[in-house]
Amino acid sequence: IPSLPWSDEPLLAETQRIRDELLRINKLGYWTLASQPALDAVPSSDATYGWGPRGGYIYQKAFVECFVPAQMFPAFLSRLQSASPRITYYASNAQGDFITNAYSSQSDTENATAVTALTWGVFPGRAVVQPTLIDKMNFLAWRTEAFQTWREWANMFARDSSEARFLCGTADECWLVNVVDNEFKNPDAIWEMFR
Repeated sequence: IPSLPWSDEPLLAETQRIRDELLRINKLGYWTLASQPALDAVPSSDATYGWGPRGGYIYQKAFVECFVPAQMFPAFLSRLQSASPRITYYASNAQGDFITNAYSSQSDTENATAVTALTWGVFPGRAVVQPTLIDKMNFLAWRTEAFQTWREWANMFARDSSEARFLCGTADECWLVNVVDNEFKNPDAIWEMFR
């Protein structure tokens, strides 16, 4: 499958680094939507991972965003919670239930201002550049679109068809989960969460 309704582009070259793990977790029942490998000081001139001015270095935290079937979600959430604070997660379902461990440094309770940098670059003569962030507001906005996409996909089939029932039922029963491994120096650690 070259693309899915949530992304109209084929896999990027950087995905090759984590392709086998993505295939493994999809076979387990996690339906991945977005992901990136961890990077530690990759030259900004690198043909696959580089960006920005020459002479800089790129850093990334590994992350995976996926749909998780409701029956798998409690055990998955337990693993995520036990790995906190190394793992930051946002999770929500179509009914609006929301769970996160993303807290600001000033509080032990959920805070809408908590922001996690996913990608950043360090370049000569410049402040640190953070082009990719995740926070509650952006996750919840994406959640609405992600669950609506299931319904739009279902509309491509006859209303009472098995395909439409499957797609609408899946939207009603799964969780959208964004998992970030804050330990970017250990690029394979995130995969321990997906069993």
